[in-house]
Amino acid sequence: MKSAEKLLFVVLVPHRDVLPALETYRHNLFTAGIDGAFSFPAAAPLALLKRPFEKVELKSVAAELRKQLDINKIMTAGQAEYSGWDNGKTTGEVRFFGTALEMPAPVFPPDAVLQVYKKPILAPAIISVNDNLKLKCFTNSADPDISFRAAALANLVLQPVLYNEYSFTWNMGPLFWLPHPVRKKNSSAPGQAYG
Repeated sequence: MKSAEKLLFVVLVPHRDVLPALETYRHNLFTAGIDGAFSFPAAAPLALLKRPFEKVELKSVAAELRKQLDINKIMTAGQAEYSGWDNGKTTGEVRFFGTALEMPAPVFPPDAVLQVYKKPILAPAIISVNDNLKLKCFTNSADPDISFRAAALANLVLQPVLYNEYSFTWNMGPLFWLPHPVRKKNSSAPGQAYG
């Protein structure tokens, strides 16, 4: 990857309550020899972008995602691996590994998106080809049991640091929280008399 190349993502940021379990998982990955376990912030990249989302777009996507989720939680669902930038070339590719999220695919403005990730990875480790053998030893039994309803969307810029394949800097934009879920009243429940 060229040192000056920046990658732009829209990310899902979970509520801070999940951070202890997530940091334990990342520590376990690092202990297993995955040097890039802490190379990405505590967020899940949902799509690689051509341009940052506008505020109104982030609000709209957050509201639509809440409608799709309804009152359901976002949960972990095993581990996954994918390319963070797959344009058919080997240059410019970033590979992600980590615990995948079970959630609906958000609807994004098509003119802004290069690649959508169908199984978003929460706080993914950035991996190299040399990590493949280590990952085979890191089984799904180590996958954290994480679930959350409160989450936000944000733009994120990721940039590699010179001469180190696991070092990146990032800058996250303002958070746009998913609206609170609306709990439906149970229509079959008996009415309450007042008087």
